[in-house]
Amino acid sequence: MKHIIYIITVVVSLALISCESTFDNLAINPNQQDVTSYYTSPESVNKGVLGIYSYITTPRCMGASGTRILANRSDESSDRSDYGLPGQYNASLTSSYYTIVQPYSLFYTAASQACQIIETVDKVDFTNQELKKAYLGEAYFLRAFAHWFLFLEYRNIPLMDRFPSSTKDYRPQAKPEETWDFIISDLKKAKELLPKKGYWTGDNIGRVTSGSATSLLGKAYLYRSGIEKYYGHSEKTYYNEAAECFDEIISGKHGTYKLMDDYNDNFKVATENNDESIFELQFMGDAVNTGFNPGTTSSGVWRDPRGWNPPSNKTTADHVIHDWVYNTFVASKDANGKTDSRMFGTLIFDDTNSAINAKSGDTVRIFDGKKFRDFYGNNGFASVNTQAGKYKSACRKGIDWTLPTVNPGNNMYLWNLRANGLNYVYIRYADVLLMYAEAVLSGGKQGSISALEAVNRVRARKSVNLPALTSLNMDDIENERILELTGEGHRFFDLLRWGKVVSRFHYLEANDPNFKQYTTSKYLGFQENKDEWLPIPVDEVEGNPYITSNNPGWN
Repeated sequence: MKHIIYIITVVVSLALISCESTFDNLAINPNQQDVTSYYTSPESVNKGVLGIYSYITTPRCMGASGTRILANRSDESSDRSDYGLPGQYNASLTSSYYTIVQPYSLFYTAASQACQIIETVDKVDFTNQELKKAYLGEAYFLRAFAHWFLFLEYRNIPLMDRFPSSTKDYRPQAKPEETWDFIISDLKKAKELLPKKGYWTGDNIGRVTSGSATSLLGKAYLYRSGIEKYYGHSEKTYYNEAAECFDEIISGKHGTYKLMDDYNDNFKVATENNDESIFELQFMGDAVNTGFNPGTTSSGVWRDPRGWNPPSNKTTADHVIHDWVYNTFVASKDANGKTDSRMFGTLIFDDTNSAINAKSGDTVRIFDGKKFRDFYGNNGFASVNTQAGKYKSACRKGIDWTLPTVNPGNNMYLWNLRANGLNYVYIRYADVLLMYAEAVLSGGKQGSISALEAVNRVRARKSVNLPALTSLNMDDIENERILELTGEGHRFFDLLRWGKVVSRFHYLEANDPNFKQYTTSKYLGFQENKDEWLPIPVDEVEGNPYITSNNPGWN
């Protein structure tokens, strides 16, 4: 789907040139009415579906703001970028802060366009009915994913369950149970409509499949079971449903997924959309387009590296990883006492330290392929600034490390933000195995394998090869999720659904003097009954007559 990225960027302003101003307005006001008469052919429906992807992958949405919100709200990292600020819990974060306003608007834009596809596709003549079902399935999936992100971050949200009849077609906030039901209903439809893995070929590789829908559906059941237990009004759990969905992936019902032999292959441009990837957002380095308006030809779908950068003298939009993560990796050894190879695929750190016992071939390589000490010297991050020197590591995920640091003449180099085109894998097979184990251990019905075997498969990845566990509890699953998924945007919601987020933050506040201290503004501490959710953007609160107050603690 790398080449189709360029199609996505021109869908709105070229292929839909008669609707150009409408779609630009949609980026600002998701209730803006569109021109429904455009969708008259399979080709126009396809372009409309690609437009939904485009709004989600713009830097103002998942190209920067959304991914850093997911990654930095947890206890893993501390971030000096604007995009990471929602996870710094300081006074700068308000209901008008742009990095929470923009993804809110753009995900509703995507949901609005998905509604339009859903409501018009049956009126279009298709000779290929399987393709028609695929496009409709994509629309249901992307509408569900838009609400999924909005719900997890903002909690009390209106549902975009139909295309707006006018700019004044406001919606009331749905009850959490209603939102869960809506997301799950859309994912069930997507699951039945979408093709299996292998249907999309060539430039279409990377579009969602029934495997994507089934995995996100299982994730929704799993999250609902935990989040509503601690923050809602329902004790009902859905662990059976979650386990069943994940087992469909494991047993190959939706195509063959497998762990990549090399853990690092999940985070390289050269090995994107691989057999481990289940739902992957597509990006492309683009040094030509210079605008920042979603869906137009002047704005690419590159992945903004600000916030993902490690400390350096080239940018202040950088981050560090808290030492508890580093220590967790150091403690993970194989049968020969060698350091867990996933540490080298996840973190940037001094691998000459005596605590590290690397396997042959495991080494930290960063800018222009330099080793850690070749770049930072003997003082590590302290060579950049004093505060950075208080941390032992940063995360290497999110950056295309093949880019040179010096412009080769085409502007495709590391310090040109638009050159970074690394995809973002939101769901991969290793996560499914671990979520399956959690669902079964929590009471869900066992499927084709045991919970213990699922976790041990992750540990047995060829490049990891850790000893098999002989028994399993939730502490084991939590530890394995840290080792496997750090920096990928899942940790905050792990803590949330386990009912641990408040106690975890307060523990680190009391025991780590550097926790959330790599920042541009004072860390205020995690405030219970407030910081579990982001504030609803002020324009929505003031403009929507159904919304009379913001989320708790944000008024």
